[in-house]
Amino acid sequence: MRSVIQHEVHGVQVIQGVLLKCVDGRWEDRDGLTPPDPLLAVGLLKCLQCWRDGQPQPGTIVERPDAPLPHVDELNSQIPKKQWEKGLNGEPRPPWQKQYVVYLINPDTGDLWTFINSTTGARIAYDRLQDKFKWMSALRGHNVVPAVKLDSRPMKTKFGQKMRPEFTVIEWREFSPEAGTVPQIEHHKIDQAPEPPPEQKLEQKAEHVEQKTKPAPKKKVTIGKKIKEPALKEELKDEVRF
Repeated sequence: MRSVIQHEVHGVQVIQGVLLKCVDGRWEDRDGLTPPDPLLAVGLLKCLQCWRDGQPQPGTIVERPDAPLPHVDELNSQIPKKQWEKGLNGEPRPPWQKQYVVYLINPDTGDLWTFINSTTGARIAYDRLQDKFKWMSALRGHNVVPAVKLDSRPMKTKFGQKMRPEFTVIEWREFSPEAGTVPQIEHHKIDQAPEPPPEQKLEQKAEHVEQKTKPAPKKKVTIGKKIKEPALKEELKDEVRF
């Protein structure tokens, strides 16, 4: 997926805006507050980070179309296991971790959010969202983004059933180059009306002043153009072109 978030491989700042986390199916930001719904998913990213003392170290490796990620096991094999820190289960935790990143934007305020995690649940949520991007892009082109609800789904683990994150797509939005253009006003020749009498002028002036004092109604902003549901023939595999 092409992301609206631009990254550099060297000195990359992976986390943009507010950090999101999902613990046991509950979504919250770094301050413990519940994020709003829906959010627009505007970017997907995979990267490798080396962790020490609970913090990611410099040298983040970002996946690019022309530069796939190296094997994380090979990177970890270059660090002696006696230098590995203990994870939450008390076992040595490999310092290099593959991170799954989703960038989201609040369509009402423009605030940016980042979900980043290396767990199996995060990988499943990431892969499912990426598949939806792939198929919708095949049907509607690359300029589409989903409005998502921050959700959760059950997942079996060796410690029993846990809740993993899930990005539930509510609807799709199209962002075309013409979406932000202002339509041109056509000018037509209008015959000049006769001059109204003085008493009518006073009434019109009073009405104009009253209208100016009234607050203008707030207009709801629609982000992008809503994507229509694909036709049945578009859902058939032999009709999809890559």
